[in-house]
Amino acid sequence: ILFAQCHSLAPPEHYYEACRFDSCFVPNSGMECVSLQTYAALCAQEGVCVDWRNHTHGVCSMSCPSHKEYQACGPAEEPTCKSSSSQNNTVLVEGCFCPEGTMSYAPGFDVCVKSCGCVGPDNVPREFGEHFEFDCKDCVCLEGGSGIVCEPKKCTQNSPKCTEDGTYPVTEVDPANTCCNITTCKCNTSLCKEKAPLCALGFDVKSEMVPGRCCPVYSCVPKGVCVLENAEYQPGSPVYSSKCQHCVCTNTTDSATQLNLVSCSHVPCNTTCDIGFELVDAPGECCRKCEQTHCIINRPDNQHFILKPGDMKSDPKNNCTFFSCVKIHNQLISSVSNITCPDFDPTTCLPGSITLMPNGCCKKCIPRNETRIPCSTIPMTKIVTDAGCTGKITTNYCSGSCGTFAMYSAEAQALDHKCSCCKEQRTSRRQVVLSCPDGSSRSHTYTHIESCLCQDTVCEIPLAQRRVPSRGRRSSSQVLRPGTA
Repeated sequence: ILFAQCHSLAPPEHYYEACRFDSCFVPNSGMECVSLQTYAALCAQEGVCVDWRNHTHGVCSMSCPSHKEYQACGPAEEPTCKSSSSQNNTVLVEGCFCPEGTMSYAPGFDVCVKSCGCVGPDNVPREFGEHFEFDCKDCVCLEGGSGIVCEPKKCTQNSPKCTEDGTYPVTEVDPANTCCNITTCKCNTSLCKEKAPLCALGFDVKSEMVPGRCCPVYSCVPKGVCVLENAEYQPGSPVYSSKCQHCVCTNTTDSATQLNLVSCSHVPCNTTCDIGFELVDAPGECCRKCEQTHCIINRPDNQHFILKPGDMKSDPKNNCTFFSCVKIHNQLISSVSNITCPDFDPTTCLPGSITLMPNGCCKKCIPRNETRIPCSTIPMTKIVTDAGCTGKITTNYCSGSCGTFAMYSAEAQALDHKCSCCKEQRTSRRQVVLSCPDGSSRSHTYTHIESCLCQDTVCEIPLAQRRVPSRGRRSSSQVLRPGTA
């Protein structure tokens, strides 16, 4: 029914069969629209306009650009501003045309205009006399269809001097006017010429970025330490100043130097010394030191005796004990000497003859038998061995008491010694026959004591005790550690 007016002008049978074939055998391909379009175009040539696409329910719809609209029958040559208005064209075609009230600007320009003005390379219609900007040029649409005239856009020239440290000039597109370039000063910290300063001891370099400034600002800030003689000390740590002072680094800051303060106190010195010691000057030291000047002899009863070098003192509770103090190689040595008395038997004494010896310790008396020989020979039997052979001999040995003593001499200011020993007076050489394990015998010569006699001898005392008195026949001395007994 839609194409009924055209049936008499163009038979539709062939187009109908083709459309039916495409719909049945090539569905959803749009091929059936070609048969309809061809037949509609044939009808338009015959002067019959059929708006058939709106009846296909969108199957054969045709879309047009936004500035144009679809027409089933429009002029084959659309009127333009450049075409003659007297041109008469009755040929109709299907297509996209300028909306009603507008016309195409010119052949080759896909632009619809309400009034004929100018169209530039941007395909934007311009009115006569209209000024516009294109491609960074100032343009104007000339009256009378003379076209568009453009001139380069004028930009303001700026050449800033980048004098700040670390800045350099950079030319770039002006964000406010993209057609022009603008030169600005940019920051690059690697170009900064200012170097970090060398801070004094106790300070650290601080780098700080300041708004509006390219390069960092350097300053020396305190570390919070004490500084003394080119050395840093943390708060609370000891600080060496001198031998005479104890110093420590505090948390208090000196407002003038901005460094922590050092607090010092004098080294406390001894004012008293132990017994036997005295304070003496110590070169190179802050305090006087205690130095031993006397020997100190401690006794078991918690008593002590103090002697200066060269002194000798007897024990008030025991006449047989003497204390002495000597200085050897700048060192004090104290000693205790005990006198050992000879054996004394009062039963052998004449009554009323018992007296003390000059040392005031040992006793002596007049013997009952004054004819008794104090030193004599005593026989003895002894086994002799020589080269494995043995034998028995009878010989003598000397035994008895002789006069031996040591006493202090006030005249000589020293000790007076006298030593007498019971020694052999006369000897002889004798022989004895020894029996050997193999049955043989062997002759052996030995010395036989014929008689004994008390004889004087040299009294030797240890070097450390030569100035210590020793009285009596026999004495024993004990050398103690320096200064004590």
